[in-house]
Amino acid sequence: MRFKSTIFFLLAIGICSAGKAQYYKEKELLVGASVGYQYPLGDFGDQAKGGPAFRVTGQMMLNKKIGVGAEIAYSILGQDNFWNGNHFGNYDVNYNIASAQFKGSYFFDSWDRDFRPYTSLAFGYFHYQNSISFVSTSVGSLNQKRTIKENKVGLTPIIGFLYHLSEDWSFDVNLRYTYIPDFPETVTAKDENGDPYQYFLGFDKVSLPELSIGLFYHF
Repeated sequence: MRFKSTIFFLLAIGICSAGKAQYYKEKELLVGASVGYQYPLGDFGDQAKGGPAFRVTGQMMLNKKIGVGAEIAYSILGQDNFWNGNHFGNYDVNYNIASAQFKGSYFFDSWDRDFRPYTSLAFGYFHYQNSISFVSTSVGSLNQKRTIKENKVGLTPIIGFLYHLSEDWSFDVNLRYTYIPDFPETVTAKDENGDPYQYFLGFDKVSLPELSIGLFYHF
């Protein structure tokens, strides 16, 4: 009798443990942060140099395969050799892009229950800002500053995977491509005195492939 009770007790522990293991894979809320490296392409890539992107993401699982959520991000891009052609002074150029996007994700089945490949599409608002400072090293040339700001709508297709590290934590790796279209040929910038200034932008879209890694907490 004691032997049967022991077997029953061990089976009960096993069933509870399996249930708990299955439960944490199905927790509904995921919140996390990630960091990535963006590399600009096209005409925009002729001006800007690659740089880091920082992101905070929240996602709710509607079922085992579909999730919806939102993310906010901020990227920092530097100046490329495009800005080195002037011999009358030095340029200090920064490109910054802030974004807020809604995201939908689809998770695929895999051979490993801890490995969850997915594809996502994010869509939302982007704030583009370009700050240009010119410091003269030549007699007769003046120091100049320009600030360009544009608000745009863009999208980001994503492929990646989550790997469950524990009951509460998952590691995330993804490749994403941010596309922001419809930039005008010329924009109204502001000079060092805050006065409007017509500036030739030099590109009509922003294309940013990115490799990103992050960590998610499950609720």
